[in-house]
Amino acid sequence: MNIDYLERANQQFNEKQYQAALENYNLAIKHYPTLAEAYYNRGLVKRIICNHEEAIQDFSIAIILKPKMFLAYYYRGITYYELGDYPYATANYNHAIMLNSQLARAFYQRAIICGELGKNHQAYEDFRQAAAIAKSQKDIVLYKKAKKAQAQIRKFNQPSPLVSKISVSFKFLLLILLVSVALGKINNNFNLINDFNFTNDSEINHNKNNDVDK
Repeated sequence: MNIDYLERANQQFNEKQYQAALENYNLAIKHYPTLAEAYYNRGLVKRIICNHEEAIQDFSIAIILKPKMFLAYYYRGITYYELGDYPYATANYNHAIMLNSQLARAFYQRAIICGELGKNHQAYEDFRQAAAIAKSQKDIVLYKKAKKAQAQIRKFNQPSPLVSKISVSFKFLLLILLVSVALGKINNNFNLINDFNFTNDSEINHNKNNDVDK
């Protein structure tokens, strides 16, 4: 009977009848409380209806019952991300990737977090990996999204022509300033030498005059 509830709930889920699906997942769990798939699917429904905390609880129970359920880690990561908890989201994506290194979506989602945190190099590598896996799996939609994200990062990291010109001009002005400072020090040293010579000449002349007076 619990399998009937699960199958009915899955069908309702696919038809986007989320409330009816939720009720049947509840019944499936009531009759068979160790059915990991029921908790996982109920977690998907709760996430969709924005009941994020309970969705995380369901994904966590599914993981306890079935530790290698990599999609439970992936969607728990998605849910943490939607709550703004990037460290926990990243940790779940990492675990999902550890269990399934061909999970392109996990690389893609982890790249998004890296990009938002300013870790552009890591984001680029994850997008690259996501694109490569998606291409091999013929997931054209994800492949195009990952390639587009890579291009955006490359564009972001390249300075604009105006910035380049400003940079060159700044370096040129800095060079002029350094040369000016250096020349200023040289001139200053010459002045000190001249002052010193003038002082010595004055003292010598003064001594000579004193000798004449004597």
